[in-house]
Amino acid sequence: MDIKQLDAFDHVVRLGSFSKAARHLNLSQPTISIRIQGLEKEVGSGLFYRVGKRIELTEVGKGFLPYARQVLEILNKGIERANLIREGKLGHVTIGTLPSFTSGLFSSVIANLNKNYSEINLEIHTGHNQQIVEMLYDGLVKIGFMTNPYFNTDLKSIVSFKEPLILVAHYSHPLVSSINKNLSTADVIKEGKPYIIVDWSEESKHWQKSMIFTGIDSLELPPATALDLVLSKNGITLVTESMVIDLLESKKLVKIQSTDFPSLFREISLVSLESESSLPPAAKTFVNAFKFQIKNSPERT
Repeated sequence: MDIKQLDAFDHVVRLGSFSKAARHLNLSQPTISIRIQGLEKEVGSGLFYRVGKRIELTEVGKGFLPYARQVLEILNKGIERANLIREGKLGHVTIGTLPSFTSGLFSSVIANLNKNYSEINLEIHTGHNQQIVEMLYDGLVKIGFMTNPYFNTDLKSIVSFKEPLILVAHYSHPLVSSINKNLSTADVIKEGKPYIIVDWSEESKHWQKSMIFTGIDSLELPPATALDLVLSKNGITLVTESMVIDLLESKKLVKIQSTDFPSLFREISLVSLESESSLPPAAKTFVNAFKFQIKNSPERT
């Protein structure tokens, strides 16, 4: 018994004749007849009988029909599902990312992917660079977001981009009223009370520490802790713009300007142990969505 036999059987029932089924399937009538005969041999009984010029299902045919159609329906669903997987519209994508890279750009991609490809299931794990490397080797994640530089030569960079770093304070911080007074960066850091150092990159960390002199109130904290402290009306800190975009728009935080603030960035790479062309289709869909988001985000470089 094969699928072609079941398909021929279903078409004969639907169209009411062997000749119509043959035309619909673009086959010869003898081919349809051979397939039905082969199916009847497998079932062990006739499936049709003639009434004048019409054909009718036998009792065996009536009993067999719903199961034949169920097989065809399951097969069609399987083919449809396989096509969706092949086209990258369905699947499971495992992603590792930094805790400080779960909002802004990243969350926008997740939201757009969920809207346009709701049958792609995303599984997100967080960790620092070395943990993400271990997740990739263990097979826990297929792709990962890491800060540059990284030194594992097995990793293949799929896309890299830079996130601007900005100084922020709570809207009620005394510095906010001085934004338009042409303060130098040294003045801003001195008046931070405290200034909270965050390690975004070697360059940014070196610059921050170079600005801290004796008598300046400062702390060194992880990004999330630093942001929590600023939101509780304590101090100022350096953050990625994408991390606080919603807080800036809602005016809970304010970007602190200074006359000589340098252009500072955190560089992120999307990496995998596989080349981009070897990734599963659903993972490629995620990568393409991310590249599109970067291309259409003017604050990225």
